[in-house]
Amino acid sequence: GARPQRAARAGGRMFYGWKVCSISCMGNLLVVGGVTYIMNAFMEPMSAQQGWTRADIGGAVGLATLCGTLSMPIMASLAMRHSLRLMTALGMACGGLAFMGLGYAATLPAFTALFALAWIAGQACGGVVGNALMGNWFVRYRGRAFGLANLGTSLSGAILPFVALVLVNLCDVRSAFLAIGGFILALAPLCWAVVPDTPEEMGLSPDGVAPFASGAPVSARIVPWRELLVCREAYCIGLSFGFGLLAAAGVLGQLKPRFADLGFSDYAAMGFMCLTALFAAAGKYLWGWICDRKTPLFSAKLLMIANVLALGLAFLPQEVFSVLLFATVGGVCLGGFWTVLPAVVVHVFGRRRFVGVYRFITVFIALKALGYPVMGFSYQWTGSYDAGYLLCTGILLICFLIMLTVREPASSQGTEASADSSGV
Repeated sequence: GARPQRAARAGGRMFYGWKVCSISCMGNLLVVGGVTYIMNAFMEPMSAQQGWTRADIGGAVGLATLCGTLSMPIMASLAMRHSLRLMTALGMACGGLAFMGLGYAATLPAFTALFALAWIAGQACGGVVGNALMGNWFVRYRGRAFGLANLGTSLSGAILPFVALVLVNLCDVRSAFLAIGGFILALAPLCWAVVPDTPEEMGLSPDGVAPFASGAPVSARIVPWRELLVCREAYCIGLSFGFGLLAAAGVLGQLKPRFADLGFSDYAAMGFMCLTALFAAAGKYLWGWICDRKTPLFSAKLLMIANVLALGLAFLPQEVFSVLLFATVGGVCLGGFWTVLPAVVVHVFGRRRFVGVYRFITVFIALKALGYPVMGFSYQWTGSYDAGYLLCTGILLICFLIMLTVREPASSQGTEASADSSGV
């Protein structure tokens, strides 16, 4: 009773869904982005303190990353059956506790387990659950909502490693992990207080465009896998974005070493990497805006071909100007995958089916893990990353051709009515 009344009094204020979006952005920035970028600050001091080699730590991080990726369909299954509000709050709490525990990890297996827990928690307070919330709260502004929620991950790469480095230098590794984890943990009650599962729970409708008449929440539909296993569109979208993320992960995962190989100092190389991450964050919102202005399927095709052209910049003579150009254009283009993917899924399959289909699509995201060895072997076998970049360019071109085979749904609004009442 109280929440709908507060919503009714909101009048012309900002739509409440943007508050939910900000929580998902925060979860992606602190937890998802944390596990993605934070080891740039902790790798060397942990190696010196624990006696672990960089290969040991890299292997542990890689295994934890795989666990986090494989948890995505599980989290999507849970999101169809349990409160998104509860999952968000628990994800933030578990993520904070995992980061705090990393400061006390004395063995490599313990470090790996805690890092994997942080990865999985990130899919609850951001990641999969965050995308499910955006699918519930927005329709007309859904692309921008996905973009704002997911830009936290890239923004983390521009902020969190430097914050962690300052904390390590001022204190020590344990204190740095405790400070970051404690701050994340403290946000769990905020998640519980702010995040409703759907706008209908507050007497609102998606985008806040009109009052919701009945007040009954719109529940997600459980989509059987047997239906999706024979769905051509699901395979096309899954394979295109799975391989697209493989290319993006491969390029971004070893960007700092590549800049260093070009002759730039460590600080300059790190600066270029952070600049790329910053533009990737901006790109997430830009691609969301394009999804709203055009259609998500059109945006997906444009995204693939734009990344082909962006990677072509890596083959120009590598001077300061061309590196800055690559960091800018490449960052904007490579940052778009996590925004456009959920927008495409909900556009093609509808709001109620979104989480059920997204659960199936996330299986293909495991392909992303191959991007890291692709670049590693490129450097090991040829002495540069050029072969890896060329392979990724070819992969993205194939992804573009695959996306051309996916047709626009009958309704320009993402089949909100038709896809929710018909078969997949």
